[in-house]
Amino acid sequence: MKGTNAKRALLVSSSVILLCMAVIVGTTWALFTDTQKTSNHLQAGDLNITLKRTELTKTTLNSLGELEEQTVQSATDDAVDFTDSTDKNVFDIESSEKIVPGTKFVSKMQIENHSDVAFGYWIEVVCSDKTQGEELAKQLKVTVNTGVDSSALVGNGLTVKGAGENYVDELAVGEIGVFTVTVEFLDSAIAENGIGDNNLAKNQSLDFDLIVHAVQLTTLSDP
Repeated sequence: MKGTNAKRALLVSSSVILLCMAVIVGTTWALFTDTQKTSNHLQAGDLNITLKRTELTKTTLNSLGELEEQTVQSATDDAVDFTDSTDKNVFDIESSEKIVPGTKFVSKMQIENHSDVAFGYWIEVVCSDKTQGEELAKQLKVTVNTGVDSSALVGNGLTVKGAGENYVDELAVGEIGVFTVTVEFLDSAIAENGIGDNNLAKNQSLDFDLIVHAVQLTTLSDP
C-alpha cells in the first residue's frame, strides 16, 4: 500500500509540471521559480532541580525545660518542598523557640533532577549575618553527610566538596540524590578545645543559609 501511495503522489506532481509547461508555450519565456520556507524553532534546555525534606528530628527543650528528642517528620510522611521561596526553615524552628547547649536538629534532604541535562552538585553552608551572634556562630556545629561526614562551625562556613568537577554527586536526568544536614549547639564541657564559653552565647541570634549548587555536565563520570 505504501508503494502505491508514493507512485500516485509522483504522478500528480508530474501532471502539475506538465500543466505549467503548457501555459508557458506561446508566451514570453520565463524560468521556472519556486520558494520553500522552513521555520526552525530552537528551545534551550533547562537545568531544573527540586529540594525537599523527607525526615526531621529535633532535640530541643520540652515543656519541663529538659532536652528531649522528637521526630517531627518521618520517612512515611509527605516530603516538604523547599525549592521555591518560603517562610519556613529546614529545621522547623519556631520564632519563640530557644536553643541551648545540647540542642540538635537532623534534617534529611532529597535533591531531584527534573532538568533536560545531567548535573553535578555540591553543598555550602554560609552564615549570612552573625553581627548579633558572633559567639553563637562559634558554637554551632553543622555536619553534612553525603556518605562521608563534612563538619565545621557555622561561623567558619562549610563547603562540601565544590566546583571543578569535585562534586558531591552527579545526577542524570530523572535521578535523585540524598544528603543529611545536622546542626548542634555544642556543650562547651564536652566540645573541642577553643569552642568558647556557652554563657557568652546567651540571647544571641544569627541566620545561616543552606545552598545547593548545581552545574550542567556534558559527560557523567564513570561510576
